[in-house]
Amino acid sequence: MSAPTPDRPPVAGRYRLRSVLGSGSMGTVWSAYDEFLHRQVAVKEVRMPPGVPPNQIEELRERTLREARAIAVLSHPNVVILHDVVKEHGDPYVVMELLPSRSLAGLLDSSGRLTVAQAAALGEAVAAALEAAHAEGITHRDVKPGNVLIAGDGRIKLTDFGIARNVSEATMTHTGMMLGSPAFIAPEVAAGGPVTYTADLWGLGTTLFAATEGHPPYDADGDPLETVVSVVQGEVPRPSAGPLAPVIRGLMTKKPSERMSLSEVRRRLYPLLTPPRHTLFPPELFAETEGSQRSGASETRVIPRIPGTPRASGGGGDGGLGADADDG
Repeated sequence: MSAPTPDRPPVAGRYRLRSVLGSGSMGTVWSAYDEFLHRQVAVKEVRMPPGVPPNQIEELRERTLREARAIAVLSHPNVVILHDVVKEHGDPYVVMELLPSRSLAGLLDSSGRLTVAQAAALGEAVAAALEAAHAEGITHRDVKPGNVLIAGDGRIKLTDFGIARNVSEATMTHTGMMLGSPAFIAPEVAAGGPVTYTADLWGLGTTLFAATEGHPPYDADGDPLETVVSVVQGEVPRPSAGPLAPVIRGLMTKKPSERMSLSEVRRRLYPLLTPPRHTLFPPELFAETEGSQRSGASETRVIPRIPGTPRASGGGGDGGLGADADDG
């Protein structure tokens, strides 16, 4: 975390930024204090994508605010709560609950794969969050371990409903570039197609793959274009045998229409949810990171589109947001 910022005026006259939880190309997430309601919050300072013509900046800022308001209707125990959206010097800031937690990406980096019970609880929670979002017409757009938060008391929440990516994609469709996390991007999106709710199903599958195997299904550390080519043209990696393998295979199907539904995912995971959730993740996993919102992993980045693939005609779905420290 960075040092406190006592000399910086509060955002919108009430949100005192204290320390950086994470920063990336899409913005910065701060730990902050709401001086009006006297509570801890997370504040996402949304960064406008580079290379945007000055005459488009204001339009993109307004789109950011509109999409933030759209996600505010989403209230679910497995979704990070959006408290407020404000403008400061013309720039949008999104205020969310501050969840003392670690991301799944951070847990996998430090502890390796999850147990079956842990992965089942995580998968059911994320599936429930996506069901609620899809029912409101909201597509997450970037389901991955870095966007799943796990608290010491067993709470599991999905964050970062992709508002920065939605805004950026409006400026990138003509460039032959795209935004995504190469190891977790859906094949049809990597091939230039629009983002639809079925891309979230693939993202859930790849997240469960990483949770049970201890590593992403594709090479997260290699060249992003090569990774994306493997996603589009290569064989789908098969998970190790186990209770969650049929669910992962059902989600990681290249044909979007054949992916397992979220209701079926939850039905299959339900029998594995026997241990009380607050006992699943022992305190030692959180001892060194108590109060942190995210850990760095699976960064969203600009990816060159695969040569010869079509360009998407638009963003392909509504978006929202959450506290995403890896990629801002």
